[in-house]
Amino acid sequence: MTKHTRELNGRQRGEAYWFLSELFANQLDEDSVKRMASVASNNGEEAGLAGEIFKAFIDSRDIDVLTLMLAQEHTRLFGGISEEYGPPPPYESLWREGVLMGECTVQVARCYLEAGYEPDGRFAPLDHLVEELRFMASLSNAEYEALHSDNDELAAQLIEKQKHFLSQHLGNWIGTYSQKIAALSTETLYRSLATVTATVIAQDAEELAERVQ
Repeated sequence: MTKHTRELNGRQRGEAYWFLSELFANQLDEDSVKRMASVASNNGEEAGLAGEIFKAFIDSRDIDVLTLMLAQEHTRLFGGISEEYGPPPPYESLWREGVLMGECTVQVARCYLEAGYEPDGRFAPLDHLVEELRFMASLSNAEYEALHSDNDELAAQLIEKQKHFLSQHLGNWIGTYSQKIAALSTETLYRSLATVTATVIAQDAEELAERVQ
C-alpha cells in the first residue's frame, strides 16, 4: 500500500465512521431527507455499502411523511424509552454486561483518555455507540494527519489503538446489537444502517489486523 493510498484510506475510514455515527446520533430533518433522497435518485442503484443506506431514501412516501416516520423510529430504536417501546439503548456495557456503567465503560473511558479524545458529553455514559464510532473516526483522521505529515511512528501507534479498540470493544458487541436493530426496525433506513455498520466494523477490523507498517 503506497503512502498516498494509506492516507486516502485513513481519511475515507474517518468519514465513514463519522457518517454512521451521525445517523445513530440524530433524527433526520426534512431538509436532510430531501438531500439524501436526491442523492439516491441521482445515483440510482449505487453500489457498495453506502448505496445500501441511500437506497432507503428511494421511497414511495411523501418527504414529510417519511421524515416523520424516520423520526419516530429513531426515537423508538435508540432512545431507550422503555422495554415495552423499544430495545435497550446502545451502550456497550448494557449489551455486553447487562448493566449501565459497567467495566466496559471504565475501559472505554481509559482508551479515550490515552488517545486524547474528548467526548462531547451528549451521549454519556462514554460507551455509547455514537461515541465509540466517533472515537474510531477521530483515530482514523489522526492517522491520516500523521501519514500526511510523514510521522510514520505516530501513524503506527494510532493503527494499534484502532486495532485494540475494535478487538476489545466495538467489534465485541456491534454484531449482536445490529442484528437486534435490523430485526426490530420497521424502516428500511435503520435496518440498512444496522447491517452496514456491523459490516463496516467487521471489515475494518480484518483489514487493520492485516496491516503491515
